[in-house]
Amino acid sequence: MARVMTPYRAVAVIGVAVMVGVVPVPASWIEQIYSREVYLVGQQVLTSLSSLFSVALLDVLAVLGLVGFICWWVRAFRADTQESRMRIVAKMCLNTMATAAVLYLIFMVLWGFNYRREPLITKLEYDATRISPARLRDFSRETVEQLNRLHSIASSTGWPDFEELPNRFGPAFGVVQRRIGGSRTAVVGRPKPTLLSPYFERAGIDGMVSPFSLEVLVNHTVLPYERPFLVAHEWAHLAGYANEAEASFVGFLTCLAGDEQSQYSAWLFLIPQLVRHLPQKDRTDVYAGLRDGPRKHLREISDRLNRTVPFVRRNASLAYDRFLRANRVAGGIASYGLVVDLLMGTSGSDVWKGLMQRDDMISRVLVENDV
Repeated sequence: MARVMTPYRAVAVIGVAVMVGVVPVPASWIEQIYSREVYLVGQQVLTSLSSLFSVALLDVLAVLGLVGFICWWVRAFRADTQESRMRIVAKMCLNTMATAAVLYLIFMVLWGFNYRREPLITKLEYDATRISPARLRDFSRETVEQLNRLHSIASSTGWPDFEELPNRFGPAFGVVQRRIGGSRTAVVGRPKPTLLSPYFERAGIDGMVSPFSLEVLVNHTVLPYERPFLVAHEWAHLAGYANEAEASFVGFLTCLAGDEQSQYSAWLFLIPQLVRHLPQKDRTDVYAGLRDGPRKHLREISDRLNRTVPFVRRNASLAYDRFLRANRVAGGIASYGLVVDLLMGTSGSDVWKGLMQRDDMISRVLVENDV
């Protein structure tokens, strides 16, 4: 049971948290010392440990924390003391703020400083001149061609369960991390169901990484052909890419370096991201090129998202937008859509080369890892 801090200690803890939140630190320091070294060492240990358990450790921590918090307040009021109730309430409120400050500091140490690392484009062959309306149309048509080509291959066998994905294309994740400049790499996390699933389903959330246990939590209603990209996106977060666009970029490349099912999942994610930026006529033309299989899958994804509860989804989006902005992501939730810029701006660069040649590039990694 947590003890009550003295007012001076509580104020000191809150002050430290405020300083960590507002004092600027050079992004290069965060990148070189924290994100590429300290964080990844901790991630390898914590994710490996959390993956040993089939239950989500975040669920366990949340339940124990809630019960402990209630008991802590009840105990404070039942204590044999001469203090007035108003004084007890004031002291407990201050201690609750201090506890929240401690949790914030733990969050920052375990994962949160990744929000302050250098942008991924500074480490890639990124060229903004590659981004143009004409290239966007071409990229959209290329995506349609890939979906049409891969659909029958990907659907010829059963889609993998969440539990199969680490072995199926986990090695591709390591290849992509090294391709984008990482000398030390993150380990894959075991996708897990969570007590938050009912909320995920109603809010339209497909998954998340727990910043306290560095484990991947997934929405069990996500459709089978969405699973590979979803997991790859969350693995990218585990690798320290906190920005949503960067996580989608790394997840997309990871899927391309995997098998045909993961490749199909990546292109299926990408097509709505691309066409939303096209004029209506071009959008209609692009979708008209889709065959029945991919078109059916996109319709089923749309139907799944339409089953969300608008009020819950709207407030979840607003809360996450504020969370991102508080962690210095200037675009907030709009940063999701920047994955198109990243993909187009790096197209043709070395980071893309050979990613879909699984036999040539991945086979060596599979042998080395005895997969």
